[in-house]
Amino acid sequence: MFPIKLAVFWVLLATLAISPSSLPAADNLSEILRKHQWDGIVGTWVDAQTKGEISKVTYAWKIEERVIEVTSEGSGLESVSLMGVNARTGEVFHMGADSEGASSLGKWTIDEKGDAVLGLLFTAGDGEQGGLSIRHHREDQDTMIVTLELPEPTTVKMIRVKPAQ
Repeated sequence: MFPIKLAVFWVLLATLAISPSSLPAADNLSEILRKHQWDGIVGTWVDAQTKGEISKVTYAWKIEERVIEVTSEGSGLESVSLMGVNARTGEVFHMGADSEGASSLGKWTIDEKGDAVLGLLFTAGDGEQGGLSIRHHREDQDTMIVTLELPEPTTVKMIRVKPAQ
């Protein structure tokens, strides 16, 4: 029994030695978005074609400078996701779920063109699993092209209808 207690002691000691307070602080989400000129994503966006009947997405600060809540609706489907920063890796994560029981987990990256790319792994409500890449390209302050990178890409032009408050 003694070796197990000793092992637990060393694990706890090692955990304290590398606790988050001893690690360098990661940039917060606001700093990362500003650095890559994506801080303007906050607000409400709708598809340009139907003015929101197909797609409406709102990016809103849930915890100022740290967490963005992403809500979307369209075609009878609602979803809620959170964006934040992994304090250890500095990566921007994305996790969410929708009204049909699907869940997703992913990571945001900025490519060489300055596009924000969301790589997602998902489990559909029926248990089917898959992956998806969603590219976000800003044409200007109030226009964004969103592309689902599938074998036959699907592109939607989104326009801002309500800036951040």
